[in-house]
Amino acid sequence: MVVQSDVFWKAFVLTLVIFVLGMLVGFWIDNGRVEEIRAEYKGMEISSNDARLQALYYQVFRNSSNFCEPAIQENLVFSEKVYSEGVRIERYEKINKLAPSLVTDKRRYILLKLQFWFNSIELKRTCKANYTNLVYFYSHYNTTMPEHVQSKVLQEVKESCGPNLMLIPLPVDLNITTIDIIKKQYNITLTPTLLINEEVKLEGLHGKDELWRHIIC
Repeated sequence: MVVQSDVFWKAFVLTLVIFVLGMLVGFWIDNGRVEEIRAEYKGMEISSNDARLQALYYQVFRNSSNFCEPAIQENLVFSEKVYSEGVRIERYEKINKLAPSLVTDKRRYILLKLQFWFNSIELKRTCKANYTNLVYFYSHYNTTMPEHVQSKVLQEVKESCGPNLMLIPLPVDLNITTIDIIKKQYNITLTPTLLINEEVKLEGLHGKDELWRHIIC
């Protein structure tokens, strides 16, 4: 009986040690992922300032004779940069849900996307730029299966169109006042919802065939 008891306690201690080590390793990995996400967000600060300066540039120089061509080209390049950075961040988010401390960082990133969208609208109006603005409204906290599917569809469409499609995903539930105003303006009450060129609103899940009817690329 003493031998069996001794074996039992050794097994218990070994199991406990393995469990604790597993918890510590998991915590270490999660903490490392959080730091990776935070680093990605901090890298967005320069892009955010760049986007705001672009908006100012459009206001100051839009009446210049050689304004449109370089402005459109650089906005297309900026579009691809913002999209690529967003794909990396989304990959991190899928692996490790955002900690509360990172939500503020994500809000800053969403403000960058808003500024980019507004810049793209201004260029289309001023220079008659021939690209498509596609805003994708989704839920950050309560992601549904239709949103997962819609996200994949939009990625495939974006890969087909390249820089001629300005794909701008915006969460509706991160308490960003500008997005709340836009939701009221376009009566956005459910997710997923797509807004194409600030005119066409598509509620619910939509496939590629439906999207191609409204997209120029």
